[in-house]
Formats: sequence, structure tokens, C-alpha cells
Amino acid sequence: MFCLPCLIYLSATQAVAAVSNTPPSTGNKAEVTFIEGLNCLKQNDVACAKIALLRIPAQETYAKILEGAIAAAEKDADKTFRLLLPIQVSGAATDASLLPTAVASLHASLALAYDWQADPLRALEQRILAENQWLTASEVDAQQLRQNQQVIWQSLTALDRSQLIEMRGESFNTGIQGWIDLALAVQDSTDVPASIANWQKVYPDHNAYTDLILELSPKSAQPMTDDPAAAGATNKYKIALLLPFGSPDFYPAADAIQQGFMAARNAAHDTSEVIIYPTSGDKDMINAVYEQAVKDGANFIVGPLARDEVTALSTGKLSVPTLALNQADSSFDLKNLYSLGLSIDTEAAQIAKMTRDAGMQRAVIITAGSGIAERMSEAFAAAWQAEGGQLVQRITVDENTTPENLQAQLPAHSTDMILLATSPELARQIRGHLDITIPAYGFSHIYTGVNYEPEDASLLAVRFIDLPWILNMQDANFSPYMDTAANLPEGMMQRWFALGVDAYQVLAAIAARPGQPASIRGLTGRIQVGANGEITRTLAVGRFTGDGVVLELMP
Repeated sequence: MFCLPCLIYLSATQAVAAVSNTPPSTGNKAEVTFIEGLNCLKQNDVACAKIALLRIPAQETYAKILEGAIAAAEKDADKTFRLLLPIQVSGAATDASLLPTAVASLHASLALAYDWQADPLRALEQRILAENQWLTASEVDAQQLRQNQQVIWQSLTALDRSQLIEMRGESFNTGIQGWIDLALAVQDSTDVPASIANWQKVYPDHNAYTDLILELSPKSAQPMTDDPAAAGATNKYKIALLLPFGSPDFYPAADAIQQGFMAARNAAHDTSEVIIYPTSGDKDMINAVYEQAVKDGANFIVGPLARDEVTALSTGKLSVPTLALNQADSSFDLKNLYSLGLSIDTEAAQIAKMTRDAGMQRAVIITAGSGIAERMSEAFAAAWQAEGGQLVQRITVDENTTPENLQAQLPAHSTDMILLATSPELARQIRGHLDITIPAYGFSHIYTGVNYEPEDASLLAVRFIDLPWILNMQDANFSPYMDTAANLPEGMMQRWFALGVDAYQVLAAIAARPGQPASIRGLTGRIQVGANGEITRTLAVGRFTGDGVVLELMP
């Protein structure tokens, strides 16, 4: 159980603990007196420290750092910042003439001040800086370093998953990211030693004392159940999740997928072991990660997520059933490889079929003409023509397109439908300049996933394809996942979460009935697993109204 008073006490004592083994310099009286003052603080004797402070000339940097340490010990965050931040910002803290102990004290005192202000990221930054200084001291105090890491760990374990993820997104420092990733790895782990071992593969040079983390993690010290039979069931299967935790851009998606997968596993009361193998989106590395998972005894593999990684796997030989979370660049007929993802091609095919079934024959595509918009445009054009539809025109627009320019590009003869292959922002901008009597459709990308956004009023009557989870989250069948999903933001993170849930459900069907067809009513749609391993998915249909988005058709 996290103890705030204990943490603060540890923080305060480690902020000054460095000095006891630091021999005083005979060349600088201010240094000697400064160390005496810190030793007073170590004994919780603030009065003694203040007397030492009076013996240091006020203009000395040592005086300001000692006064800042006293302010931190007295829980005066404002004074601590006022005294010490100017020293840090000015670069005086990097002056080689200052004792490393003094610089470490500055950072440790600032860490305490950030603790009082409930700013865990800044506190972590300062404690890492303090540790770096202690490591350069003439005599390194191992106990002091362990105490500092204990404070770091207790600070992180006091935060929930969403707070940790938010912190990680705010920092590009590898040391900080490593600490946060370690906390995330251990937080929901059923096998802390294995989670730490996997973390070490990603951060082999990180300074964290993993033995201390094991010691401080209750889950590693006690079994999950008192029932020997139930405990033995944890080895029913070993599942490897190959997710891009090693990529800053894909990290949030990887985390949401993992949360969805674990939520589905827990809802099924499955005790299979789940191990994370971080990937980075590098197609040249994915085979090595895959082989390591197999070598470690994985019975099933879920992932990878990046399209390039899936393509790389699809050209090899897979020894265990593998559920990729994206499509390969080309079709494949590979034993043990299944593909489930949030595919643009799947959405394009469904839009084309539903509109052709409704009797529509002539279509106009309006696209942004670059990036994902171009992919949507190409996918729909191919699917529409495969269904026998006629593509009348493809119009490229951007934020600078004027109503007059758009009108000039629209076909003079009639069309049956308009496909908006754009972002929500661009769709809102151009929709008002289109004939509202012509049915308009969009991909899931046209919807932010946030209902009742005033800006969506301009998209009135536009239909689009999206996940049942996004359009009807209150469905009773989805209730087991509501609590976990509540920790994630609306929009794309909820889509990744749904993919994680369905990845578990598909994997469970494959494991229970290998080689047999299966039908799953999933969060991402109605999923059909064919006897040959082919996976198809049908999504829900939504529509923009004056009162927000409504569900029009469930799969």
C-alpha cells in the first residue's frame, strides 16, 4: 500500500543523505560549512542547518543551495523553487567547481518541491538528475542510490495507468520513459519477474535496480491464489503480445490494445500467461522478436501491429498460430497466420457493397489526395468498381479549397452518391457546399468518436462505417469491458482497445476449435473466421444527425 508520509520522509532524508560519506574539502570553507549544514538536515535538525547557513557568505551558490534544502525540509515549495530554479536555469548547477553532492542536493530538493505540487513527472526528472550527480561523486553511496530509486518507484506505483501514460507522452527522455514503462509492465502483471525480464530486453542499459523493484512489488512475493489447482492453471497457455511499445508514435495504441486484450482475458476467467514483446515497427527486426517469443515457449502469438512488420512475417514460416493485427501488403496463404485489423480495405468493401445493394451506380470521391485520405480513396475506388459501380469523378480538396472551386469541379450530370475520403475537419468544411439531396458516405475516419460535437452539425445526414463499440458502447454484451475502457480517451484509443478485446476473442476461438469456422459478435464488428483461417469483419453503420451521431445498423 502506498504511503505518502513514508514517501515524503524518504524523499527528505535522501535529499541530504549524500553528505555523510563525502570528505570535506579543505580548499573552500563554504564547501565544508555547506556539508555540515546538510548533515544537520540529515539529523532532522533544521536549526543547526540554519546556523551553518549563516556562516556561508550569502552570495555563494552553496548558500542558496543549502537554503533551498532547508526550505524543502520545511515543506516550503515556493521558496525552494525561488531559490533553486534560477541556479538550474542559469547553468550554475553545471559549474565544475561545485561539489556533485551540492548539485545532487539541488535536484533532490527540487524533487521534493515538485512532490508538494503533485507534479510527478518533474519530480522524477529531478531525482534522475540527482542520481547522475551522486554517481560522479568520489565515493558512491550505494544505499543512498537505492533509497532514491525506492522513492522513484513508490511515486510511480502511486499513479494509475492513465496518469503514467500521460507522463510518458510528455517526455522524450529515455531514462524517464524506461522508469514509466517498467511501472506499466509491473502494474497489471501476473508474473512480475517475467515482466521485468521483458522490460530489460528493451532497456538493457537502464539504471533501475530490478532486484529492488522485485522486492517492492507485492505481486512477486505472493501467489495469486491459494488453490493449487487454480495456480497450476496459469500455465494453460503462454501468449505473446508483439506490440509496438518501442515506438513513441505507436505506444498509446499498443497500450490500448494490451488493455483490451487483458480485459477480455479477465472477463473470460482465462488464466493463460500473457507476455509482452515490444516491437518498434522495424520490419527488419520483427522476425528476431518473433523467434524469441517462440523460443520462450509461446503457444500463440498476437501481433505485430505495423503493416511492414506483418508483411515481413508473411514471407516466412510461422511455427505457432499467429494473429496479426494488420494486413500484409499483399495476399498470403501461410499456415498459422491469421489477420485481424482496423483495415481501410474492409471499410471500403462494406461501403461499396451497401451502396450498390441500395441501387447506387454512379459515385464521386472527394479526397484530400495525400496520406491516409489517398489510401481511402484508392481502396473505395477499387471496391466500388469491383462491385460494378461507375466512378464518375475524383476531386482533390484541401483547407484552401473555396466553394467556387469545389462547385467548378463537381460533375454537371447527376451522381448517386458522394464518398468523403477526408478528415473530420475537412469534411465539415466542404459538406455544406455539396447537394444535400445526394447521399454522402464516409469511412470511420470522418468521425472523431466524440458524440455531440457542435462542429459535426455540418455533417448532417452523412452515413459512415465504424465499430459497434464506438457507435453503441452501451450494448449489454459489451458491459464486461466498460470499466477498463473508461480509463482511455474517446476516439482512436477506444478503437484500439476494441481491437485488443476482439484479438483475444478470435484467438480463443482458434485455440478452442482449430481449423473450424467461428462467428464472433465483437467490439470491432461481426467477425467470421473461416475454416481456412480467413477472417472477415462487418462493421456498424452510423449517421450524423442534429442531435449527434446515431446507430443506424448493427452487423
